[in-house]
Amino acid sequence: MSNDLHGNEVRMPRRRFLAYGALAAGTAAVAPERAFAHGPKGDDHGKGSLGLVGIDHVGITVPDLNQAVEWFEDILGAVAPLTFGPFEGIEGAVDVVTGTRIDQIKMLRVGRSANLELFQYQAPGQRHVMPRNSDWSGHHVAFYVTDIAAAVAYMDSRGVQRLFGPFTLTDGPAAGQSINYFKTPWGGYIEFISYPNGMAYEQTAKKTLWSPKRNGLRSTVTKVPGLLGIDHVGMTVPNLAIAAEWLEDKLGFFNPLTFGPFSDPTGDFMTQLVDVDRAAVVQQIRMFGGGNGPNIELFQYTAPDQDRSIRRNSDWGGHHAGLYVKSIDKGVDELQDRTGTKLDGPLTLTEGPAAGQSINYFATPFGTNVELISYPNGMAYERTAPIDLWDPRDNRS
Repeated sequence: MSNDLHGNEVRMPRRRFLAYGALAAGTAAVAPERAFAHGPKGDDHGKGSLGLVGIDHVGITVPDLNQAVEWFEDILGAVAPLTFGPFEGIEGAVDVVTGTRIDQIKMLRVGRSANLELFQYQAPGQRHVMPRNSDWSGHHVAFYVTDIAAAVAYMDSRGVQRLFGPFTLTDGPAAGQSINYFKTPWGGYIEFISYPNGMAYEQTAKKTLWSPKRNGLRSTVTKVPGLLGIDHVGMTVPNLAIAAEWLEDKLGFFNPLTFGPFSDPTGDFMTQLVDVDRAAVVQQIRMFGGGNGPNIELFQYTAPDQDRSIRRNSDWGGHHAGLYVKSIDKGVDELQDRTGTKLDGPLTLTEGPAAGQSINYFATPFGTNVELISYPNGMAYERTAPIDLWDPRDNRS
């Protein structure tokens, strides 16, 4: 579905919104050279005992890595300056079964915000069905756009599968945001979001969510008009209260925006909007911020066809959030003290294009791994790459 019959953007007041049960232009060019010199990376980044700077990347396992990379490059204008792998013997590091192999990893940049890390795995018992948004491993990546009508028109011109929208909230704490979901050829989901005048919750919140707008309104390293970068990663979790407590207690994230529940008991609006069963219910949505960088959006759903299993990192649709920390050793020690769920590591790459990065995965009670990553002196690929990946230390607060 798109706009109304005349092509106008859909707006809905809160009363009608709840009755429906619905979920509550810039230059488009890839820079021909290094787009940004890294700014100062001093003590203003990574404050606190964890040393958290912000989300560095969103990792997603896809069925066909070449297909996914080509789509992001062709449609969104992403660049992929870093490719590495294969890796074997990784069972203890990334929580997969014996015999699992990472064929290849590609890191993509789109705009000036966190990067995308795409994986192709081979694994015994690998699940080959992508999760829906209502499944416990459901997820999406949301990109901020300055003009959602222009951005959506571009996606339509490229023949991308679009769900209902753009959809604008005009009342409630999230009033001011407009969204539109899209489905990728392999069954994943991305979202465009825009809130050019902010959202209603900001009028009373002591601290607001981070936005790619803080890095400036110039669109770069993309083909989409006005796309600035990743705004948030959305995750559907088994128990939102448990997941929220973990983000707040273990990572120090904060939760200024909560809304829901939403459903459409008599119609198919949920299917149109977010591609779930028509009887699916979003019980609650909570948005969390931490450090300087994209936010984490947690969903709790019920649905007749809900898949209540958790995908491994090696399954299609497996995903994780990579958090940049100032010091890998101090960050890992601190998070291990708080959680006791550290996997093998820290692991430091000393050869190849990704040399210079150190990582450590942690298990969480909601099934999605959190990774700590640090590369204080950069990575080897940067010596020859025409455009670097986005560095979270360059994000503006």
